Amino acid sequence: MCAADVHICPDFSFCKIGNSCYNLLMVVRKRLNIKGQALVFVTITVQGWKPVFSNDIIAETILNQFDESLEYYNVSLIGYVLMPSHLHALLGFKKVEYLSKFVQSFKILSTKRVKSIKELIPFNITVVNGRISLWKPRFDDTIIISEKQFKIKLDYIHNNPVKAGLVRSPEDWLYSSASEWLLDKPSRLRIDKEFNWL
Repeated sequence: MCAADVHICPDFSFCKIGNSCYNLLMVVRKRLNIKGQALVFVTITVQGWKPVFSNDIIAETILNQFDESLEYYNVSLIGYVLMPSHLHALLGFKKVEYLSKFVQSFKILSTKRVKSIKELIPFNITVVNGRISLWKPRFDDTIIISEKQFKIKLDYIHNNPVKAGLVRSPEDWLYSSASEWLLDKPSRLRIDKEFNWL
C-alpha cells in the first residue's frame, strides 16, 4: 500500500483505503496491514500512570535507553516528549513492521535499567509477582498519513507539558523536542527533521 491509495475525508475523521473506511483517530497498522516506510505516533505509558519520570535520574535513564534503541533499530526520531508518566514520540520507520519489536525491546531494556537504580532512588513503582512492572503491557500507535495530521501530533507532543501545568512554554520542558523544532536549539535526543515519509 502506498500513500496514493489512501483517500482522506475532508474533515480528517475517516479515510478510505480500497473499499474500506477507517476512523483516522484509531488507525492501527496491523489492522490495515501497512508495511514499509511509515511515520508513527506512539504513546507508551507507565503502569498505573505513576509519575516515575518526575525523577531526573530515571528520566535520563529512560531517554538514554530510548536513544540506544532508536539507533539499534535504525528508527528516526521526529519528535518526542517524556512526561512524568508516559512517553509520546513521532517515529520514522523504514520498515514499520518492526514497530512492535522496537517498543518491546525498549520497554524490556529500560525496565532493566530502572531496576538497576531502583535501590538508589526512593519511588513508588508497580511490582507484579515480585518483578518490577514499569510499563503497561500495550502501547498506542497511529500511522500518520497527512502533513496536517503530522503537525497536529507534533503540536500535541510539544504542548503536553504546558497543558499539564509543568511549564509555561513548550521549549521550557527539558525532555522534549520542542526546543529543536521551535527555537532551532538541539534537544536532549537527536531529531531527524528530514525523514521522508509521504
